[in-house]
Amino acid sequence: MISCKKDKMFFLTIILFTFSLLCAESSAVMEGMSTADLTRSSDIVIEGEVTDVSAFWSTDANSIISRATIFQSHVIRGHSFQRHITVEYEGGEIGDTGFRVSDVSPLTAGERVILFLRSGMSRISGNVFTIVGKGQGKYAIGNDGIARKGGFSIIQGNEVIDNNIPVQDLIDKIRNTQ
Repeated sequence: MISCKKDKMFFLTIILFTFSLLCAESSAVMEGMSTADLTRSSDIVIEGEVTDVSAFWSTDANSIISRATIFQSHVIRGHSFQRHITVEYEGGEIGDTGFRVSDVSPLTAGERVILFLRSGMSRISGNVFTIVGKGQGKYAIGNDGIARKGGFSIIQGNEVIDNNIPVQDLIDKIRNTQ
């Protein structure tokens, strides 16, 4: 009888341990991308202001996709004839349902940003831009003129990431990338 209780207790412990691993919050860990890597992987790099963000269900209804409209103040690299650019990324909120992707740095209306973008197919409909390197391809510009990154963790390559950098220094690095 004691052996049976020990077996049940051991089995219950294993189940609880497994369940706790499955429920633990995790964050994405990526390899760091330098400004040059981001620039070379982008179709266009822009500076602008986020004017609107809306969330939608993906066409397969398995995830929430956010679409942000960016008023482009200027193109740092590449070519664009549009003043308003649509950027799409995973995550967002619809009603009481929220979906957060750990390596994506969401865009917020009113935020000034520098974005490294690639043209692609939407997960909702049409063509849109996506952010290169997920959270790594977004710099939020502070009122102090400093460009900052956030919203992701780096497994290696932290030394190559430009963070807390004056906006003009970042723009010069982007423009000087071969």
